[in-house]
Amino acid sequence: MNKKIAIIGTDPRLNYLQQSVSDYLDTQLYPTMTWDKELRETVFSYEPDIVFLPIQPIHTEGAFELPTSCQTVFIGKSTESIEKAVKKDNIQSFYYLEDEEWIWDNANLTAEGFINYFYSQEKQVIYNKEFIITGYGRVGKRLALALHHLGAKVIISVRSEHQLYEAKSYGYKISTLDNLFEEQKRPSVYMINTIPSKWLKNENAVYFKRVFDLASNPGCLIDVENTPLNYSLSTSLPGMYFPQDAGQLLARAVLKHLAFLEEEK
Repeated sequence: MNKKIAIIGTDPRLNYLQQSVSDYLDTQLYPTMTWDKELRETVFSYEPDIVFLPIQPIHTEGAFELPTSCQTVFIGKSTESIEKAVKKDNIQSFYYLEDEEWIWDNANLTAEGFINYFYSQEKQVIYNKEFIITGYGRVGKRLALALHHLGAKVIISVRSEHQLYEAKSYGYKISTLDNLFEEQKRPSVYMINTIPSKWLKNENAVYFKRVFDLASNPGCLIDVENTPLNYSLSTSLPGMYFPQDAGQLLARAVLKHLAFLEEEK
């Protein structure tokens, strides 16, 4: 008998996750972002061996609990109540957003998704446009490469000296984040943020033609109540443009981890 997996969330990627694991697991999808009494009752009655929690933190009404049948839980962005439930019941937990293979594959989808987003929003070509990418992690690196191959002028701006000169070694122009607004005040330049923290003052956003924020919600703006007109919080691009590919990536991470757990037995 196949193990049962309860998949919770409304992200379009999860439909394809369900399809991709259905050959190996009995699946049930619960399209909600709220853990309430009704969801608790339906999940508990299903008696899943595995629970897959949504990418964004699930909202809880009352205490968050996992059924006694649950042996493994897949966690996106965690919360205190989720951590408490996992520790209480001594359940195997896997934080799929921290899986290195998934991060790099998802970065590729994010980079390609941004290109789609830029075309649909700006109605212009990327060739010969100038982009400042703040942050040079996985998404920043894949995005810089994709834009470069399309003929864009790419500038990497970070605080890390290591990342700054790594970017320079690949032929990109560089600018320290502390000096960014003094060195790059050109209204024709686009800024793409990949730094997952609030660091950008709203008044500094006007130095750019447009600011595309790819970092997780709430993004890089310090003052989220007064959003500049040229600012776009452009998150979840893989799910927006490539839900099938992105869902299959999640499925690969789930099945890989379950196989690893079986090997450990």
